[in-house]
Amino acid sequence: MNKIAKLSAVSLLLASVSIPALADNYNVGLSGSYGSFEASGSETKDGIKKNREGDAEFPFASIFVEYNKTMSKEWDVAFGLDYIPFSAEIDSRSDTQTNDTTTGSRSATLDLKNHFTAYIQPSYNLGNGLAVFGKIGYSHADLEISTSNLSNSGTLNKKDDLEGYLAGIGIQKNIDKTMFVRFEANYTDYDTVTYTNSNGTLIAADPELWTAKISIGKSF
Repeated sequence: MNKIAKLSAVSLLLASVSIPALADNYNVGLSGSYGSFEASGSETKDGIKKNREGDAEFPFASIFVEYNKTMSKEWDVAFGLDYIPFSAEIDSRSDTQTNDTTTGSRSATLDLKNHFTAYIQPSYNLGNGLAVFGKIGYSHADLEISTSNLSNSGTLNKKDDLEGYLAGIGIQKNIDKTMFVRFEANYTDYDTVTYTNSNGTLIAADPELWTAKISIGKSF
């Protein structure tokens, strides 16, 4: 009887140790990213189509919150939301144009607001607090494009939704029992956006975003 009681006590002790080790948790954190925004598209006026390409690089910060589900000792799956809490100016440019009838300047500004990404992030634990992970997600943002022209190429002030899908890979290292740091690379392929400016020029663009990201987080 005493032997059975001792075995039962040992079993309860092992269970109390193993359950917290595999317990689910929540993560919150801050991220700093450097993005490369690339867009290929076209301008069409009076049936004449001109292909255009452009790119811009810019830093931005975000916050994230996750629910982390422990599947086994090796595998975890996080369900998260990443949010940029302020406007990110992607690009602001100006130039001077000269044609047969007009000489003038034009400027353009491209801003992202309320950008969030909902994602799923499975990770594989390598041991010693080190893990590798993949990420897939859906991104949405408010896009604002404004142009002003002193030449005859027209003006544009437009607000729209920018939506697309994200894929990424990364590595995570635990600093202690509750703090961790991440390094990752992500790619977001947004849907094509189209606009018509004040002189009837149809503008179409297919944007992409490449980001390098570092994050620090805390588990609860």
